Amino acid sequence: MKQTLIILLFGLVFLSRDRTNKKESKIVGADSNIRQTENNNISPHTVRGLFDKASITESLEFNNEFEFDTLQSFLFFKSGYFLDKTEKNAITIQCQTDTTYSIKLYSFKDHDWQIIDSISGLDAFPWQFYANFEDYNFDGQKDIYIQVSASNGWSLSRGHLLIIDPFTKKFDLHNETRDFANMKPDPNTKTIFTELWNGYNLQGQHQLTIFKNKWINGQLKTVSEKDTTLK
Repeated sequence: MKQTLIILLFGLVFLSRDRTNKKESKIVGADSNIRQTENNNISPHTVRGLFDKASITESLEFNNEFEFDTLQSFLFFKSGYFLDKTEKNAITIQCQTDTTYSIKLYSFKDHDWQIIDSISGLDAFPWQFYANFEDYNFDGQKDIYIQVSASNGWSLSRGHLLIIDPFTKKFDLHNETRDFANMKPDPNTKTIFTELWNGYNLQGQHQLTIFKNKWINGQLKTVSEKDTTLK
């Protein structure tokens, strides 16, 4: 009887460890960045810990932009219902090299994080990093804008626009918008307004050109422009 209890106890311990290992392997398998961070200054436990915490909290955001000296250490993490009110997502943005971003999108299903899509090799400059989540093509699904640069003076924000398919949740990178500055979606007119700063006039006022852009055959194209003066 005693021997049977000992065997049963060992069996329960082994089963518990096996379940824990399976859970951890799912997270590690879902995010190859966890292993890749071993080559950077970010501990692989940091990324795993973020996913663990995100699974039990409604929303979570982490940005170590200014915590390390090397750009390769950059990591941005965000989870919650920031892309879709009915689906819990997570996004990781890391410096694949010191000049490129790697972006991955996840969905929380069946109590586990599952990778949906990824993209890498995007121009990076973490010191001017900014992420915006808004519906840029007016299909009801929020998209992702990653700022790469922002000029001084009249600030002109330029970066990467990743349109997310509302059904597949896959990324669609729109390189035609790479030089568009200060993209402002207007859902009422289904227009995206952008700006160009042309310097000061003799009165020291800002000279701007405002561009009106529309989605035509899946591409964002300028349909009109207007010069204006602002104080």
